[in-house]
Amino acid sequence: MKHPLKYLAFFLLLFPLAGCLGEPSGEDLRAAVERSLDQDAVSLTEAGKVFGEAGKTLTDMLGRKELHGVRKIGCVSARNAPGYICDVELDMTVPVSGRSREIVSARFVEGPDGWIMIR
Repeated sequence: MKHPLKYLAFFLLLFPLAGCLGEPSGEDLRAAVERSLDQDAVSLTEAGKVFGEAGKTLTDMLGRKELHGVRKIGCVSARNAPGYICDVELDMTVPVSGRSREIVSARFVEGPDGWIMIR
């Protein structure tokens, strides 16, 4: 070993980042999906305001999606983009069509406040 201090310094610099280098956990994915659904609800409400009372009636009728569960199937590093492409099973109720389970793929990127779902 020619320069043991150099290797030690390199390891000590990377060690604090070890928690940031892995793929998202199932709980991380659930939090990201919930955040995405919250953003969708805000966007729908804002869009409804543009059309006045008719828009409010429509957005009330459409309602809010209810998330019952998120199951991580697997993730791989995204190519040519940051984050991970993850397959997840979503169990949720959509007001018009009811409760269902479906498998979706989405990209997840770690942000300053947790993981973000990018569609």
